[in-house]
Amino acid sequence: MTVTTDLLAPYESTLADPRRRSLARQLLDEALGICTCRRGAAWHARESVYAAAFTEPCAPARATPAELLTAGRYAMLFLLVEDSPAEQARTLAELLRGPITPATSADGEGAAQLHSLLADFTDRGLPTGRLCALLAELCSAIAAEAATDPTAPPASPEHLHLRRMATIGTYPYVECWRLLRGLPPADPGTPAGRLTDLAVEAAYLADDLLSTPAEQHAGPQHASGNTLLAGAEPYASARRSALIRYNRLVQQLTEAQGDPYAELLARITDGRLTVYADLAAIRYPGTPLELLPLLRRVRTPTE
Repeated sequence: MTVTTDLLAPYESTLADPRRRSLARQLLDEALGICTCRRGAAWHARESVYAAAFTEPCAPARATPAELLTAGRYAMLFLLVEDSPAEQARTLAELLRGPITPATSADGEGAAQLHSLLADFTDRGLPTGRLCALLAELCSAIAAEAATDPTAPPASPEHLHLRRMATIGTYPYVECWRLLRGLPPADPGTPAGRLTDLAVEAAYLADDLLSTPAEQHAGPQHASGNTLLAGAEPYASARRSALIRYNRLVQQLTEAQGDPYAELLARITDGRLTVYADLAAIRYPGTPLELLPLLRRVRTPTE
């Protein structure tokens, strides 16, 4: 515990919330126990802080510590895939599309984190087939994005939209909470499925709007994954269009409030805005915080 506390000490302000701090400690302890990447304990501490800072504000009301830990394990897996070489994503996609067998040390920490996440659901007697399919799509999309030639002509808006819908990682996150809360599947074409699509699009628009400075600083390869930077439309015009579209999506989510599924999506959508504000100094340098007041929040019937 002392080692974990010392590693998290630089992030004291980000972990001011006791639930967030406790979650980061648990996630870091687990990460250090399965680490095979040689990137060091400090790297894992940072990732644990990111995962806890994402999970806590995006969780449904009255989420239990056990539910938060499961959602945090998904966030750790997502960050590992996003922040690792593309080979990690390809390996996990292949693993997810075959029979899931017990992980060994040779499989790497990505496989170990995946098995830890899936065990949370199987131990509860919950099915993981849909989650595995969504995770495989996520990993494949991240690997494909990493292979994108940043010097190639701009992709079509339709292509960029579909790619970002997959790489943002929100579909599996929603599925985790759907399983934990016993909600019906959000099948394509159903009201729940359409609402999920709205929330996923809102997630990537918020990400593209608020992480643009960090991705510009990181270089062309990172910028190629941002719809505001990778398209043919001038940045200022693309940003204006994204703001308008985001607020329309949030309005539709507001109009749908009144059932548990819509309320879950509202928590995830609004929680993400808190994440960017909280991580502005450490993960998203130069975050245009002046945009936050321009991004609407989902209003519940009681507000």
